[in-house]
Amino acid sequence: MDFLYELFLRNYTRQKISFMRKELGFESLSVDLEGHKIFFLRRRSEVNSGKSLLLIHGLLDSATGFRRMAPFLRKDYDILMPDIPGFGLSPLPPIKFLYQIDTFSQLLYNSIRKLDLKELVLGGHSMGGLIAMLIAIQDSNWEKRIKKLVLLAPGGIPHPKRDEMKELLFPSKSAEIERLLSALYKENAPQLGWLAKKALLSQWNNRAHRFLTENTLDREKQIFIGQKLSAVKQKTLIVSGTEDPITDPPMVKKLHGYITHSKLIWIQDVKHALHMEKPREVSEQINAWL
Repeated sequence: MDFLYELFLRNYTRQKISFMRKELGFESLSVDLEGHKIFFLRRRSEVNSGKSLLLIHGLLDSATGFRRMAPFLRKDYDILMPDIPGFGLSPLPPIKFLYQIDTFSQLLYNSIRKLDLKELVLGGHSMGGLIAMLIAIQDSNWEKRIKKLVLLAPGGIPHPKRDEMKELLFPSKSAEIERLLSALYKENAPQLGWLAKKALLSQWNNRAHRFLTENTLDREKQIFIGQKLSAVKQKTLIVSGTEDPITDPPMVKKLHGYITHSKLIWIQDVKHALHMEKPREVSEQINAWL
């Protein structure tokens, strides 16, 4: 059955990619890192400005998770959205060592270098925001390609409700999916059928996700670096929801305090999936700040 569930999800993913290609002007791009391939969706700038905005999705998501924001993002930037290695169409072999946040960061940074992106605004949602910050810190000490950061409901500090979040973010039963959706959406949560729920549970409880969970918990202090985020030197926009129970307001305020050159904007009456609930408002905040 796992094969059928995987086929179902892969077909759904390809439908979303097809929509973004046909309706939103994106193209598919594969970056070969000589052993790993990173899948991107890219929409080229209308004015060849040389500026790029790269957005990294969060846990249990893929590049298509930004599809609602995409129509509202500025047209004078190249827009790039990768699948994190091991997610979506960016394959990784099922080797436990590879499923680590800092490994994802290194692979994505190598893809940025391979594409020779400069004057880059780097962003991410949730786990993607944490990956973006880790890349930015590395880049500051190396090539200085990344000029600004955009963080949407970012992770980055150890969660005070660690065990509760582990249960919430890695559901093992259909009822637990509903609980996760209620933490992501304040209103208009997706209505999933039984097949979609079974397929998602199969994917979210596969070896790759188990490896990521175990590695993250084992190395929590090395990954969620907290006050060490003061090493982020780029100007940073933080956008978060006032009702978010996952990266809640006290956590986001603390993260904002650690990043010296940061601006914090609250989106009212949304939870963790602010980019899905209020895509126009979130995009307009990003566009104005850029």
